[in-house]
Amino acid sequence: MLIPEAIAAQAVASGARSELAAAGLLAGGSQFPRLVVDVLRVDELSRGIRVQDGQPRAGGMSVALTVRGRVLAGENQDARLDTGDLRRSVQVGGDSDPRADSATYDAALRTAAEHAGRAVARIALGIPEPNDDPP
Repeated sequence: MLIPEAIAAQAVASGARSELAAAGLLAGGSQFPRLVVDVLRVDELSRGIRVQDGQPRAGGMSVALTVRGRVLAGENQDARLDTGDLRRSVQVGGDSDPRADSATYDAALRTAAEHAGRAVARIALGIPEPNDDPP
């Protein structure tokens, strides 16, 4: 994990586990083959600016997460599949209250991360999936 938001890693893992479980391929322990997911980056983009009390405020934001998955066949073996970078994003409205805005950001990050985890698992399962969401 290359980002400071631990909730993103948890949500990516949850999304990947959900897809693997639905396919009947979720196993515990240290068995192979194994799906390894790297959480690479989080991007936050402003989706508009509005004026409130004479001050500029975010009118909304896009929270995007980029991940990369690899399927390992065994210990010390090269990956037999590499998904390449996958990006999933969520658009949300801004809030003038910093606490509410922070909670909205966390929820958007969790959603984007879960979508990214599901996408990586689908590619590992051989299900076609686009590599990138629009910003």
